[in-house]
Amino acid sequence: MISLSHGSKIHCGLSLCHILNTRASHTYYLGLLDLTLNSFHIGLISRRPGEPPLDKGFIPWLGHALEFGRDAAKFMTDMRKKHGDIYTVQAAGKFVTVLLDPHSYEAVLWESRSKLDFGQYARILMDRMFEVKLPDYDPNAEKCLQKTLQNKNLPTLTKAMFFNLRTILLSDPDRASQQWKEEGLFHLSYNSLIYPGFLTLYGNEGKDYEDSRNQAKDLAFSLEIYTEFYKLDRLLMKAARSILSAGWCVWKHLWKLLSVKRLDCRANRSVWLDSYKQHLVDLGLDENMQTRAMLLQLWSTQSNAGPAVFWLLLFLLKYPSAMAAVQGEMETAHPFLVNSALNEMLRLTAAPFITREVLQDMCLRLADGREYSLRKGDRLCLFPFISPQMDPEIYEEPEVKYDRFLNSDGTEKTDFYKGGKSLKYYSMPWGAGINVCIGKFLAVNSIKQLDYKFHHCWQLVMLAGADGDWSPTTVGGLQVGEGWCRQY
Repeated sequence: MISLSHGSKIHCGLSLCHILNTRASHTYYLGLLDLTLNSFHIGLISRRPGEPPLDKGFIPWLGHALEFGRDAAKFMTDMRKKHGDIYTVQAAGKFVTVLLDPHSYEAVLWESRSKLDFGQYARILMDRMFEVKLPDYDPNAEKCLQKTLQNKNLPTLTKAMFFNLRTILLSDPDRASQQWKEEGLFHLSYNSLIYPGFLTLYGNEGKDYEDSRNQAKDLAFSLEIYTEFYKLDRLLMKAARSILSAGWCVWKHLWKLLSVKRLDCRANRSVWLDSYKQHLVDLGLDENMQTRAMLLQLWSTQSNAGPAVFWLLLFLLKYPSAMAAVQGEMETAHPFLVNSALNEMLRLTAAPFITREVLQDMCLRLADGREYSLRKGDRLCLFPFISPQMDPEIYEEPEVKYDRFLNSDGTEKTDFYKGGKSLKYYSMPWGAGINVCIGKFLAVNSIKQLDYKFHHCWQLVMLAGADGDWSPTTVGGLQVGEGWCRQY
């Protein structure tokens, strides 16, 4: 039962149906999509001296693709028990070396792009998922543009997010009723952040945030964007773009909504949007390809924050003591508990793959002095969800702790250990190294703003029997059970 005017109340049943990716970053299903659809890499490959343990599986070429696609976390954990914290597996013709020693991640994250590169992998995903082809694609050049999402531009974006959240949550006639309304928590979390997130980056119908006519137009257009975007996200989640007839209609509709001509007419566009548009023009892309790139960016900037809000709200609803503690500090200038609770939920639910293409035969030196040879053409993969994030040696208490990332004096806790040594990377929901998510500061600000709005303006109550088995560890990171979507 939901009412979104000031002082009104919300009842929320649970609606679990999505994943986080931490975009930013390279989300859970991107790796699965590419591993199962990859190009042929056939041959009688055997392990050479100095290489990681090789496990090709029993089926030629296919190898472990089915097990990998069914539950990557379980598969890689089983392989770790069998082979140790570095091994190579065959999956759909590709040989993937998996490294699960967080002390050694530094050697991968900061290795020269002449040896380990993400650009080639990114081009494959852009083409397969969004039909985007960027000539001379340089991820570092694009990352420089993304700096417009932080530093001096961050306060402006945060302010715009505040106004757009107010428009979406408090100006919607359907949510202005004082009556209780039942709504799935995932749906509520996802659309409540997608709507204003889109408006903040892509602009409004009119310059005046307070104009009721502009607000009505923003509501209508963001609803249309969200409706199609959600369909797109479901198709990508199922890795079924090429086989579902409905897919093409969704892509075409979103391309129409995000045409560069249409975006050029919007007010309050972000500096990031205008900079990215100019970048595409400088690359020599026509308007059609620019529009497709805009859809790619919409997905990469918006698909992860909504699920993060869902898990945070679910956790707070599940544990009243955590809810009371977080609400108690909302009026202060130091939201340490909110930050800790969010970091804890991201630790438990964010499952990004961090991947690199091996561009030349090379030696990888691990933190303990071991050295392994990697072959040109193979892929190197880190999966921090297994370690450090779910490693019982690092996090001894498996249950959720909202204050896990707080010291006794209230400061942020950053000292975590494995094997008696301090970890630089103790949780990696935003990626790390040169490919860390540049937009994480805006995302965190937006999540905290939405959380504040929910608790300040409304009352959220979990319906009886709606909690179920909600533990993130039982549903594979943030790729949660689709069947729960309709159980409210």
